[in-house]
Amino acid sequence: MNYQHLQVEQEDNILIVRLHRPEKLNAVNYLMFEELIDVSRKVKRDHTIRAIILTGSGDNFSSGLDFKSIMKQKSQAIKLLLKVWPGNANKAQQVSANWRGLSVPVIAAIDGYCWGAGLQIALGADFRIASSRANLSIMESKMGLTSDMAGSLTLREIMPKDQAMRLSMCATQLDAKTALHHGLITEINDKPLEAAIELSKQLSQTSPDAIAATKHIYNRYWTAPKWKLLAYESYSQVRILIGKNFMQAQYALKKKTLPMFKNRQRFW
Repeated sequence: MNYQHLQVEQEDNILIVRLHRPEKLNAVNYLMFEELIDVSRKVKRDHTIRAIILTGSGDNFSSGLDFKSIMKQKSQAIKLLLKVWPGNANKAQQVSANWRGLSVPVIAAIDGYCWGAGLQIALGADFRIASSRANLSIMESKMGLTSDMAGSLTLREIMPKDQAMRLSMCATQLDAKTALHHGLITEINDKPLEAAIELSKQLSQTSPDAIAATKHIYNRYWTAPKWKLLAYESYSQVRILIGKNFMQAQYALKKKTLPMFKNRQRFW
């Protein structure tokens, strides 16, 4: 995968996607929006990938939206916001929402600035590991805007409503300890990328079908009515039971060996 503003590399079955505009502190311009959408769609079809890590080049995750670049060509702003159906994600929202929809775990490794659009992208990840020097902010209100990149899907699951509203309305900058206190990040580690790789390796030791089912249960039905959550749990379990990876897990337990998992089932 060759991109202008992303660096994409694969280590075994772990894909590392790096926001790459270091001269702009990895600020997100229109081309980066398109490239992030493209890589997320390609990964969705690749059943060999077991985990994805999102990070930034240099010492920062992302300083947010490159507002000047976008507004130089008003057509770009229109393309980002345009949607055929109101309930679907537009391009601005897909750079966060697409990661939630994947069947593999996504981990954001955060260092330095993680502001505005950068934080919205990170909120699309399932886990966020930040260094002690990380600085996080829902920055859009400073530009006279509301956050509209689908990060709210995650915020409503991890934070009380009043706290999320306060952070969004005041554009509060949070250090790593405060972000952890609010549930905005998963853990603090001064080597976030190395920690993300280690977590990816741990997750890769589990059945990819079980991982996919768990992610979809939590992301799709965490706030759903009770009957929907219970129904999808049962549906997912049946799908797992008919797969080869369940048999691999059972065989490994019986023989006390490491399981040799296949690629995840095609319907995840």
